[in-house]
Amino acid sequence: MVQPIPGPIGDLLAVLGYWNHILAGFVVTMWLFGLALTFGFGLGLLLSIARQYGGALSSRVSTGYIELIRGTPLLVQLLIFYLLPFSINAFLEAQNLPFLPIGRWSFELNFMLANKDIRIILLDYRTSMGLLTLSLNSGAYQAEYLRGAMGSVGSGQLAAAQSIGMSKREGIIHIVLPQALRRVIPSWSNEAAYLPKYTVIVYFIGVVELFAKAHYIVTQTFLTLWTYIVVAIIFLVLITLLSRFFDYVHEKTKIPGL
Repeated sequence: MVQPIPGPIGDLLAVLGYWNHILAGFVVTMWLFGLALTFGFGLGLLLSIARQYGGALSSRVSTGYIELIRGTPLLVQLLIFYLLPFSINAFLEAQNLPFLPIGRWSFELNFMLANKDIRIILLDYRTSMGLLTLSLNSGAYQAEYLRGAMGSVGSGQLAAAQSIGMSKREGIIHIVLPQALRRVIPSWSNEAAYLPKYTVIVYFIGVVELFAKAHYIVTQTFLTLWTYIVVAIIFLVLITLLSRFFDYVHEKTKIPGL
């Protein structure tokens, strides 16, 4: 019979014994991060173009959205998006209308690895609301990074493009964006580094990501300190790798002389 190792090392090994739960939670965290960063980039690009080069209406709408999202807590946004469909269903029920499909569907992975069961819920109602909130929130912040990069290109280049026959849209696509997307990497990478840490907030609506798995491990082992030390180390390594990666991308894509 193998005796458990006493002391801090034994506690750490006991936590790591739940590696299958840590892995499942980490995959969901990275899933949320990757999709939210991608969707947020698309939204941020549209918002930044509308604010920088759009007409009066589109600029005001974009500005209003950005200020609303940046001026309200992320947790409040999450709870609004999560609870709003329930309120809509209550109204639909009062009108004898069909309900929204809340909590009746999911997309998940179930498999065995090293004789351990691993269950990863990639998408259900809770996860989709968490992903929606993170994407909309990240889009507002990314829009400001992108708008700053577009502004650094200077209006003279766009005017010069139009003077040789390009439309405004063509000038933005072929002249402004190629430069702005290269200039924005150092500042934009801050959002890419912050976003994985923001994903833990979806724990409050029941998404089973890394923080939720950590809570489960605590309930099984009562090793609260060591469990969250492991989680902290995982995030620290992840953020460090992301930062180094984007530094490398910037070095390879930066405009010479700038």
